[in-house]
Amino acid sequence: MSREGGVIFEDIFEVKNVDPDGRKFDKVSRMICDSEGYEMELVLDFNNDVLNVEISDKLTIALATTLDKGGMLMEGYYDPFLGTDDKPSLLDDYDYVMHGRVYKFKPQKNDKRAVYVSFGGLLMRLIGDPRNMQHIDPDTNLYLLISKVQ
Repeated sequence: MSREGGVIFEDIFEVKNVDPDGRKFDKVSRMICDSEGYEMELVLDFNNDVLNVEISDKLTIALATTLDKGGMLMEGYYDPFLGTDDKPSLLDDYDYVMHGRVYKFKPQKNDKRAVYVSFGGLLMRLIGDPRNMQHIDPDTNLYLLISKVQ
């Protein structure tokens, strides 16, 4: 698991299905993925105008508490220089980023735990061993960062 800056979780996921129940909205799709490193399952709603994924695509997916590569928390202010040459950020390393809030934890079978995050109505559920999600806290803001593995 990477620990650059505020990254609290990172793994490579393989897309197993896209829109298994069909699309409910034109620009929103849902992907179902399995991780390679931590045996986790991810269900994620995303804007399909911005991110195009297909079955068997491999994605690096990270969760971070800040976009600052040094790990400095940025809550409560907007930094217009973030992501520029003057102030590189995690935005430079990923293709798709969303900001959201952890709203629920739920115990699962086999000593696993589900973490639920809302990104302005686009939802994420991550299921896996709680030890791999120990840095994800309830009611915290997180950034979801995605890049395709080439």
